[in-house]
Amino acid sequence: MKKIELSMGFLKPVQNFLKKYTALLPSIGIVIVAVLLMFPTLMVGKGVKEKMEKSSGDGRKVSGLANSVPSKDDPGQIKLSMDRLEDQATQIELLMRQSSQRELISYDIFPPKSTSSQLYTDFGQKYQEAIEALVNSVNALDAPSDSEIQSKTGGRVRTSSTRRQSTAATAVDPMIDALCLTRSQEISVYAHPSLFAWYEFWEDYDFQGEDQALEDCWDAQVAFWIYKDIIDTIGTMNQGSQSVSSSAVKRLMGVSFSSTVFDDGSTRRGTMSRSRSRSRAIGPDKPNYVIMPDPTAANTMGRGGATAGTTVMLPSNFMDTSLTGRQGDADVDVVHFAFSVLVDNRLVMAFMKELCSEKSHTFRTDFKEDGEEQTYRHNQISILQSDLSVVDKQLPEHELYRYGKGAVMQLDLICEYQFVRKGYDSIKPAPVKTLLGQSDDTEEEKPGKSPGTGGVDDFPGGPMDFPGGRPM
Repeated sequence: MKKIELSMGFLKPVQNFLKKYTALLPSIGIVIVAVLLMFPTLMVGKGVKEKMEKSSGDGRKVSGLANSVPSKDDPGQIKLSMDRLEDQATQIELLMRQSSQRELISYDIFPPKSTSSQLYTDFGQKYQEAIEALVNSVNALDAPSDSEIQSKTGGRVRTSSTRRQSTAATAVDPMIDALCLTRSQEISVYAHPSLFAWYEFWEDYDFQGEDQALEDCWDAQVAFWIYKDIIDTIGTMNQGSQSVSSSAVKRLMGVSFSSTVFDDGSTRRGTMSRSRSRSRAIGPDKPNYVIMPDPTAANTMGRGGATAGTTVMLPSNFMDTSLTGRQGDADVDVVHFAFSVLVDNRLVMAFMKELCSEKSHTFRTDFKEDGEEQTYRHNQISILQSDLSVVDKQLPEHELYRYGKGAVMQLDLICEYQFVRKGYDSIKPAPVKTLLGQSDDTEEEKPGKSPGTGGVDDFPGGPMDFPGGRPM
């Protein structure tokens, strides 16, 4: 203990100092803290001073500029404002024109590079290849066919194929069920090229003269542009999906310009604007142009189109009155069409929104195959009417399809598509112009030519009628 007391003896002066000056310790701590805070305070104060000086300088500049701003009624300012508005109008007109400048199936047709009928046969082959590429782009196939089932299951046939009116569940052969399930796991959506009427039209093409061939090619080309927007919508909705069960869009039921997709009513519920018993148009599934009626023109139209020099009344095949009130005129071509899809019940509205959204397309300058490829944007679909019904998966027509466990809805749509004539009139065939009542003696701009200065009055239907409005 004595050794410890001796070793601690040197601390006694410190202890005595602390006892004597204990009352001063708080003050000493405050002084130390104040010294430590002084430097940050000085730095912050310097920054504030610099900002105040800068703000003061900016204020003096603004005051000086305010005194020199010309009046809004000054002729120079009025001209600048009008120039800006004119630039905006020109840009809008250019965008509208570009929306109808698209890639072509063949660059040998509009206009034709020869008088040989082989030119149109080649077009048909390219057209079918383009449709097949569209279907492949969304990883699509149809359900197994009866012949495929028999070949892969040793001659087995599905049990309910002859019971089309039955709504009761029927026993499914395990081998057939496995084949159907495997198909649904290998694809993203059920679809096949024959759903598009113009695909089968070119299978065994019958050449009936150049004018008719040109009209057929143009109608097929217009239909293809619309087909592509539908397929692109399905592809976007199903992006990343590797099976039907995980896809938003399960099946494309069909696309038509002449009638609703299924006229017999066997698988349809609800009502559309026109009776489903409306017969399909004679001949190919021609785009349903809606144009201004001319009471003086003959109200007849055959496969060859209208009599030269007349305007034929072409009403909508689907409804007596369109919600948009749009119809073809000197500025636009308006086309009505119908299609049906099976969609995940949670994503019906998302599909409709995507259908009417902006999409991209390519265009080759001057509609020439060696022209510079451009990427433009378009938004030209408006939904006019929708019909929604629950899909009963036990019905015979769905026997070979596997949609997954969730609820599925059938969405039947009537839509409008609007093309700006200035975008593609330079390549539109004369027979089609005659059908649409367009005059051949009107001066047309070249497809690659920049638009004129234009103005609000130059736009189809006025400045608020930009293609792609979405009434529903």
